[in-house]
Amino acid sequence: MGMAAGEVEPRFGTELATQVTTLLNEVDGGAAVDLPRRVARLRALMAGRAPGEVSPGRAAGLSALLAEIPVRP
Repeated sequence: MGMAAGEVEPRFGTELATQVTTLLNEVDGGAAVDLPRRVARLRALMAGRAPGEVSPGRAAGLSALLAEIPVRP
């Protein structure tokens, strides 16, 4: 799945993985995180992807996961 299966272009996948991993590490470490802003950034990254960076099916799945995150502005 993902980059290994060619569903996600490596540059885009690395950027997305870095942002998600950083956020999770900060939350896990007890850092004060502006979750609405960070989730909005991830949603914008998905929305702004170029054609071919993510397969349509994978993009739909990732976007659906991000939409499920309960954040309040």
